[in-house]
Amino acid sequence: MGSTADGAVADLRTAVFGPDPSAVGPARAFVRDAVRGWGAQAVLDDAVLIASELVTNAVVHAGTAAEVSCALVRDENGHGTAVRVEVADQHPGRTVPTPRIPLDDDAEPLEFAQQESGRGLYLSAQIASAWGVQYTRTRKQIWFLLPLPEGAKSAPPVPEPPPTGPIRFQPMTPQRAAVEDLDDYLALTAEKIKTLLDADGAFILLAEDGDLDAGLRLRAEAGLPPGLPRVTAAPSAAGRIGLAGLPAVYPDLAGPSEHGTALIGALAAAGLRSMVTAPLSSTPGVAGSLRPSGLIAVVAREPDRFTEQDAVRLGEDADRIAALVESARLAEAGRARRGALSFLAEAGELLAGSLDPDRTLALAAQLVVPSLARWCAVHRLDEAGRPVLALVWHADEDLHDRLEKAVLESGPPTTESVAGVWPKLSGDTEVLRPGELLVVPLQARGRQLGTLTLAAAPDGRFPHDTAELAWDLGRRVAVTYDSALAYAGRRETAHALQSSLLPPVVPEVAGADIAVVYHPAGSALTPAHLSQDTLVGGDFYDVFEIRPGCWGLAIGDVCGTGAQAAAVTGLARTALRLLAREGLRPPAVLSRLNRAILDEGERGRFLTLLYAEAEPRPDGSLALALVCAGHPPPLVLRTDGTVVIGASSQPLLGVIEGDPGFHVESLALTPGETLLAFTDGASERRRAGGEMLEAEGLAAVLADCRSLSAAGVAARVQRAVEEFGDAPLTDDMAVMVIRATGEI
Repeated sequence: MGSTADGAVADLRTAVFGPDPSAVGPARAFVRDAVRGWGAQAVLDDAVLIASELVTNAVVHAGTAAEVSCALVRDENGHGTAVRVEVADQHPGRTVPTPRIPLDDDAEPLEFAQQESGRGLYLSAQIASAWGVQYTRTRKQIWFLLPLPEGAKSAPPVPEPPPTGPIRFQPMTPQRAAVEDLDDYLALTAEKIKTLLDADGAFILLAEDGDLDAGLRLRAEAGLPPGLPRVTAAPSAAGRIGLAGLPAVYPDLAGPSEHGTALIGALAAAGLRSMVTAPLSSTPGVAGSLRPSGLIAVVAREPDRFTEQDAVRLGEDADRIAALVESARLAEAGRARRGALSFLAEAGELLAGSLDPDRTLALAAQLVVPSLARWCAVHRLDEAGRPVLALVWHADEDLHDRLEKAVLESGPPTTESVAGVWPKLSGDTEVLRPGELLVVPLQARGRQLGTLTLAAAPDGRFPHDTAELAWDLGRRVAVTYDSALAYAGRRETAHALQSSLLPPVVPEVAGADIAVVYHPAGSALTPAHLSQDTLVGGDFYDVFEIRPGCWGLAIGDVCGTGAQAAAVTGLARTALRLLAREGLRPPAVLSRLNRAILDEGERGRFLTLLYAEAEPRPDGSLALALVCAGHPPPLVLRTDGTVVIGASSQPLLGVIEGDPGFHVESLALTPGETLLAFTDGASERRRAGGEMLEAEGLAAVLADCRSLSAAGVAARVQRAVEEFGDAPLTDDMAVMVIRATGEI
């Protein structure tokens, strides 16, 4: 084996083991005897563990005999400083797996325990101070070096202790002050315990959230069959584990027992007959005693395999790692809490952006599945207070229809509903059966709004922290949903009010084709962040008959939005109709409307208005008598494609005391000519950089509409306004198009 920089190799011992899996046990005993003979008790377990894995690689995976050499490295004074072990096989061409050491939280928890080979190198890299691989033409050699602690360098050799002596268990990462990945550490620990006790399997259970009453979750295993329950009760007597925290021996798992659990039943069914367990106790309990927070267990296929002395040994080993495991568990719980807070923060941002009730519930379902549950069902209360299904969501889209049908047929759940009872499943819907059901009530401001039902996977349960997270999310969903319902109610009221301020239909006018486009700021297509005042727009229009053969046309814009603007709009529409039908000419109608607005005092708002009286003529033209009171002047599209301004601007309404001096302007539209009237919501449409569409932009759009009907012109203008900006419309907009048809 040669010499090292630290000293010379002495007391070399070598043995050869045949290419048979049963050779692993004798090889383990050979290394154990050699290390004990040198008194190197401090590295005994590590040497046996690594050598066992390397021999397994040689005889099982390489398929050749294994030559094992052990040596004690001494310094110049003859004191032992390290133990060097070498395992060689006759398969030099076989590639040596590179040990992949998990360095972060993204590592698979049980990946080490599930590897088929390479664990010897992994353990060498983790435990040994040095290791390496040497190739010759006929064989491959893998060696590792385990330094002896400072206090043990000069210790003389000690006789081999009796077989009943305690096993000196060392944590898998003694050089670390803390465990970075709990699952990885537990997997290594389970593998080492299994090896050191020459058992067929080992596993570690940890209490859910540190509470035994919540059950024990299977966190690591080595050599166990698949399909074991992931969450179970304590395997031994509840009092023995929960109160005394003592190790326990199970001579025959298949025999009659008053302490049977699902886990013990599954182990017995897999052919594992005996078991020894020890609690992981590091949390202070009653009267200063240590309260168990987990369990470590070793199993064997033959009955009566373990003794009380084995239980004592396992208990000592469990005591050595309990504090480290509990510290790592608490750190893991802290990361989980931080993750939950991050999840709730992101969920809150998503929910805050929705003021639509249906979208809010859909977001809730997508947040829950698959992050917290396998599937979920959302029920809401209708106007009569009855629960109705809003939607279902499944992680597997192919099961959505079956889930929806099953939930509908089962009726709404209650907070006491449990898996197996709700929903009612049979036949092809059995695949939907949950392992656990969690019904979260949606309550906000003292009012019941519905339920959010979460379903775990068929063999799963909800950890305590997941259940708490679901309840926290439910409260946020309920508050957002309640706000969305209130907003939807206000929007509906506002739209009803807005509709009452506009004519229900545009009447047919002889000799004219009239079309209107109206877009209030609070319409369903505008952003939901608009305030209540913007739900009722200030723009309005009207088309009404003054007398046979004469029609009144109006389009206006009240300053501001909301209830006060609506009041002025209602006043203007009513006054226009009454005054015009009294036979007053347009200047007189607007003068009296100006006086009525001023009489409203502080409740009044100034108003821009384009008012016209239209009368068809025998020659097919349409005569218009207009007054443009502070409103954007209308545009006229002539038959030759030119666009001209149809009126001049006069004083707006609600500002000037006395006579504003309105005068009438006459305009004639010959057949085929079109007048475009609009509010500033169209002309002042902006894009990024502040550029406005303005009347010139509308004129350019209108110039391309010679062959279009009034409705076609209105639609073309609306699309041009919407496409000009970079965001949805946030201002009121009204567009009125009047086209002379020549038909009387």
